Amino acid sequence: MKNSIQHIRAFLAVANSGSFAKAAIELNLSPSALTVQIQQLEEWLGVTLLERSPRQVSLTAAGQNNRGAMEKLLLDLDNIVSGSRDLAALRRGVVTIAALPSLCSGALPPILKAFREQFPGVEIRLRDVVAQRIDALVREGEVDFGLGVRARMSHGLDFQVVMVDRLNLFVPLDHALAKRHSITLSELSGEPIILTGRDSSVRERVEQLFSDGGLTLTPGLEANYMSTVMALVRQGLGMTLLPESADEGRGDLVQVRVEHGGVNREIGLISRAGFGLSPAAQRFVEMMRASLSAQPLPTG
Repeated sequence: MKNSIQHIRAFLAVANSGSFAKAAIELNLSPSALTVQIQQLEEWLGVTLLERSPRQVSLTAAGQNNRGAMEKLLLDLDNIVSGSRDLAALRRGVVTIAALPSLCSGALPPILKAFREQFPGVEIRLRDVVAQRIDALVREGEVDFGLGVRARMSHGLDFQVVMVDRLNLFVPLDHALAKRHSITLSELSGEPIILTGRDSSVRERVEQLFSDGGLTLTPGLEANYMSTVMALVRQGLGMTLLPESADEGRGDLVQVRVEHGGVNREIGLISRAGFGLSPAAQRFVEMMRASLSAQPLPTG
């Protein structure tokens, strides 16, 4: 029945006030219009809900039985409406993101802080995982979107570039290469390099660069996380090739620019094809794009 919610509200107003006249005033209806709504509701349900007399209005057994369910129905509906409006207004909600560890420790924290300050009711859940895992989490719908490198996008995923990162050489302050402004990849051939784990997109890119150039990649130490690799370099245990976004800003390491056309890598928004983002997730993406676009992109 059309306008069933309106008719249910009319019945409950009469049931609660015990009077058609009072209910009509409350609902801003004429008594005749209110009577028609009650009659239509009774016809739709096939039962009589109200006993009418010149002095009072009382509930029938069917009215008593249905009253509680109708009140719950309206309460649930009001909660749905208010909850949806809160989500649309970004007063509440959850945004789940899967991102590369280098982004989680570098570019994302300032954006997360700004978003939280503007929308304190929205919870952000951040999962720092390797590139292949990002694709899987997005495809399975376990996260709203991912931030990673371009991979095979043929399995229901879209990729939109949000920033360009580049691999730089990281060395301790007292390293022999610390005063160099730039270095070629061939100069690093055969030199021990601290590498990230074999499932890392950075490790894959470094190996590909050396292989394409016919250069010798000599692994030194190896660690799964970039933060661990940086700590090893900081202790003077070697040098490493990592994204410039991995810089923790502590000032105790030097980045040396690597002159090579393949060191740039695109970082993008990975989402499920054909699926839109929630209002909160969309707003986060907008803030992220604005923040990253304000940063100078590397060249070379």
